[in-house]
Amino acid sequence: MVTISKTIVAAFFLIISFGLAACMEESGFNIVWEGLEVEFEDASRPNGTVRKILTKTSNNQIDQEMVRLNLVGQQLSEPVTILVGVDPESSAIAGVHYRLLENEVTIPANSSYVDMPIEILTGNLGTDETPDLTLTILDAGDMKISTNYNRLTIEIRLSCPSDLAGEYSTVTVGTGGTVNYQVVITELEPFTYRISDITGGVYSQVFGAEDNPAVFTELCGEITITDQPDLVFGGDTFNGTGRVNADGTIRISWRTEETEESGVTTLTRIIE
Repeated sequence: MVTISKTIVAAFFLIISFGLAACMEESGFNIVWEGLEVEFEDASRPNGTVRKILTKTSNNQIDQEMVRLNLVGQQLSEPVTILVGVDPESSAIAGVHYRLLENEVTIPANSSYVDMPIEILTGNLGTDETPDLTLTILDAGDMKISTNYNRLTIEIRLSCPSDLAGEYSTVTVGTGGTVNYQVVITELEPFTYRISDITGGVYSQVFGAEDNPAVFTELCGEITITDQPDLVFGGDTFNGTGRVNADGTIRISWRTEETEESGVTTLTRIIE
């Protein structure tokens, strides 16, 4: 009986294995995509948006930016010409905030991308302006246009002095009650920072877990947190907004999208 049982079990698992293999094949796990399509490279960023932060030094200043368009798939022996347009709903105004040097670009033969130049008329910008330029791929000849990455929004913003790096004492009020803690803010690049714990001590003091660092941007006192991963518990993201106050304190309102933990953290720089 033991031998028969083992044989039956072995046969059962063999059948299951074949079934799983068949399901995987039907699900497309063994399929290699061989199509061709064109896309904006930066359209894969959150909300299909990229922010260009500029420092104004004169009223006739012009800065040049590049937008990359990709050919996704195998390279071709002939060039691919792409026609790019501007969404009429864009708040950026041609000749005031930007200038397209050309709206038709070509990916060379045996290549996978081309960079399209855009002039930003920085000298015309005011600190209170927030123009957004949305580009769309209108035509690519015989090539398919990507469904998900055929639009790109460029947020054109002026910079202000920014110096947030340092140690801070924090008070967080939210779903975890009131928590006192300390965090460190590190500058990664101009206007982009990492805070050592976006929860302001909630994960540590309430849940007995590790700190959860997050990256945020700060532009003229406005703080933005976008889709930062929950590195401690996983499967969730942090989003939020904040403000640098006139007295140097910082106020950040944060939340997790799935578990709906949230808090408002007030940060006061520790002066040594």
